[in-house]
Amino acid sequence: MSTHYGDSLGVDAWESIQHLDILPEEVAQQMADSAARNKLIVEIYKNNQKQYGQTILFAVNVVHAIQLTALFKKEGIKADYIVSSIKDAVTDVTISREDNERKLEEYREGYLQVLINVNILTEGVDLPKTKTVFLARPTVSSILMTQMVGRALRGTAAGGTSSAYIVSFIDHWNEHIAWVNPETLFDGNNEFQDSDYEREKHDIRLIAISKIEEFASVLDDSVDTSFLEKVPFEQRIPVGMYAFTYLEENGMDHSYQVMVYNSTKIPYENLMDALPTLFKSFGVTEEYLSDTQLNEMESQCRDSFFCGEMVPPYEKRDVLNILKYYAQYESIPQFYTFDEIDRSKLDVGRIAQHIWDEDMGERKRTEYIDSLWESGDDNMLRLFFGRKLYFLNQINIELMKLSHPDIYDDENNIQYGSRALEDLPLHEIGKINPLLEQQLRNDTFKKAMDKDGNYHCAKCGISDKSRIFFQVDHIIPMNAGGKSTLDNLQILCRQCNGQKGDKS
Repeated sequence: MSTHYGDSLGVDAWESIQHLDILPEEVAQQMADSAARNKLIVEIYKNNQKQYGQTILFAVNVVHAIQLTALFKKEGIKADYIVSSIKDAVTDVTISREDNERKLEEYREGYLQVLINVNILTEGVDLPKTKTVFLARPTVSSILMTQMVGRALRGTAAGGTSSAYIVSFIDHWNEHIAWVNPETLFDGNNEFQDSDYEREKHDIRLIAISKIEEFASVLDDSVDTSFLEKVPFEQRIPVGMYAFTYLEENGMDHSYQVMVYNSTKIPYENLMDALPTLFKSFGVTEEYLSDTQLNEMESQCRDSFFCGEMVPPYEKRDVLNILKYYAQYESIPQFYTFDEIDRSKLDVGRIAQHIWDEDMGERKRTEYIDSLWESGDDNMLRLFFGRKLYFLNQINIELMKLSHPDIYDDENNIQYGSRALEDLPLHEIGKINPLLEQQLRNDTFKKAMDKDGNYHCAKCGISDKSRIFFQVDHIIPMNAGGKSTLDNLQILCRQCNGQKGDKS
């Protein structure tokens, strides 16, 4: 069909589509409200109902899913939709997890012919009798396309059908967008393919997105990035990511990626293991958390798992988004490793070392860097850095380390000021000396541990093996002259700490 979308989008919106695979809300709404488009979707299924059989349909947003369900039912086709639990602001009707499970079971039993969803059924739910997938939402992600198409390609060995149909609705856009065509996922023999090369390119793009702000900060002389710059560049390349989608309260789906590095891999693994206990300890059962709940839970996560030196530094918004996802789905996000990426192609330190060893002049150096930037079928450098300016800046930083190593000497460059660290709260100590904050917190918990590995609240005596229930507290409050020293620190459960009113 030929429907125009995106006529009035700005540069930021196009970037959001190309890099993050997020449709701007106004476009998603326009597609959802298109009567002609929705009528065509329903008519194509109705005219081929016997051939298509049980069908999963991926909609643009929640509104779209609801509208299509109504149209299918109007034509006498048994259909329903599942979305993450929402509460409609007008009708005050709540869609619960139990409703979703009931609808999934009705689909498995064959009562429902069409099951409409918004990015929920991309993976993890077993619906082997699915014969057809309707793709009513566009995507630039070959990985997401693979997951959506894969819902119908289970095969008889997995309890699925011997044949499957993929129906894609390709709309006309005002500007070029590299939407993934499902045909590209198959070779000439029509065998399902999940291209390692496409996955690698997708992973690199996601890494590149996470690096843009870091590079922009390095380019900005007003921002102190000396700590980040002194770390070998390869350690600033993520080892993987948590990628997930959840629904905002307005019904729009929100995609998010949390990049994981060598220094944060274990802290994130510990956080994921502790999520059920964390929500239990806070008594949280709602699927949409208040800002107060989110901030309190994030603070507990930071203190429990993310102390110490981390490259790049701890990012509060990453944990907030993980908490929002878990509140809705009660499961940890999917983790994707970047083990298949050839990091040697991104080793800026090695490139700088070669320039230094060869004592290249400006012209020879320029020719060498240009040859790297332009060479290679995979364009790894281009995919990662995005702009050549960022690539050049990183080379200059690495060359400066070689020519002036004293610049990155902590003893010569870090000054803590006149105020003793013990006079600062633990969070403030962490900003100056993260390892000291980590040591103080760890040693305080060790003091409170019994021989069985249980921690004990110093006030009420409640015990547990998880740190998630406890907070480090000053015995003598700081406003009464207490210091941030081990002999003046204890652990309290959150209830006792809240009653005391002196949080570290």
